[in-house]
Amino acid sequence: MKNILIKNKKFFVKGILLFSIFSLIVLGCVYIDSISIMQIQEDGTEAPFAKAGSTATFTVKGHINSDEEHAAVQFVVAFLAPKSWNVRNHSEVTYITTLHTNPHEELTMSVIPESSLPKNADGLTWGQKLMETYGVGPNVLSDMEWVSFATDKIWSIRNGDKPTYTIYIKTNVGELNLKAYLGFFVNHTNDGISTDDRHRKVMYSSTPFEVTDGRGVIIDFCNEHFNKVQPLAILQDDFVTFSFNGGVYMNDLIAYDEIYLEAIAYDLDGAVISQITEKSAKTLLRRESLYTQTYSLTLWPADYFNVSDGKVIGRIAYIFTDKSGMVTITQSDDDFAVEGVSIPENKEPFLFDVLCE
Repeated sequence: MKNILIKNKKFFVKGILLFSIFSLIVLGCVYIDSISIMQIQEDGTEAPFAKAGSTATFTVKGHINSDEEHAAVQFVVAFLAPKSWNVRNHSEVTYITTLHTNPHEELTMSVIPESSLPKNADGLTWGQKLMETYGVGPNVLSDMEWVSFATDKIWSIRNGDKPTYTIYIKTNVGELNLKAYLGFFVNHTNDGISTDDRHRKVMYSSTPFEVTDGRGVIIDFCNEHFNKVQPLAILQDDFVTFSFNGGVYMNDLIAYDEIYLEAIAYDLDGAVISQITEKSAKTLLRRESLYTQTYSLTLWPADYFNVSDGKVIGRIAYIFTDKSGMVTITQSDDDFAVEGVSIPENKEPFLFDVLCE
């Protein structure tokens, strides 16, 4: 097991980023006509990629068929993205619309304050109600958030109006390597997330958006894996949960009643701080529910690995195993299950970078 765990000491793996799609909310019937998540690359081509730390721009075009009279309305757009993007503080949202006297002038949208609650959300904030209603969409990791924006300009719309709109979402994609589906929701303040779907729409990107050349191993929000770590960004003094998802793919380990975590902590230079291979209550994963085959262990890294003063954990390599240590699930097993990659003679461990965002 020691060879399995120690083999990979790299601290940066070329990664993948996450992608963003968006949608405007309207009175009457709102339509999304097209979305572009493509970014211009260095060679002039377009692709759904962006480098870590850069700003990506996503475009949404649509139209509205109004069948009602509305005055004093602010249109709302909400964006589902990884929490590490910090969309609330690192985004600029603008739009153009034929409702405006100058249909080419970009107008601004601002983040909706937490204190400004939607009318029909039972006291929840916009983000809380959207998470309750839609969750994280097609993604499988929960470290995402809905951030909502409203037009700074207040609009009136008449019965029979058919305005068009284009929304531009400019956001910094953070420093972590990611691959994820992004979600977009549109509505207006007079409706406030009611049950009338004429006034609200939600859409998710059909293709993942990828962030590359960033920090840490690739975080895949899109696909089920044998392993899951929550939260995704921690310091060594934070609690973190390691989970084995035994029911997602066929595997031999799930036949065992007791499943354990074997792990090695490395410092920032790649030197081993501590290796934990004992089979005890300390390393035993607990089954989360009788109805699932997910086993989890929550730990405090600084204490778990007995980190001495002055040492800092940079990476944790880990595998899941039975009590004998002979039946294992590793990154190599996951690569085979998810991508069909052949399992090497010396299996590679799962890797988790201790990166606080």
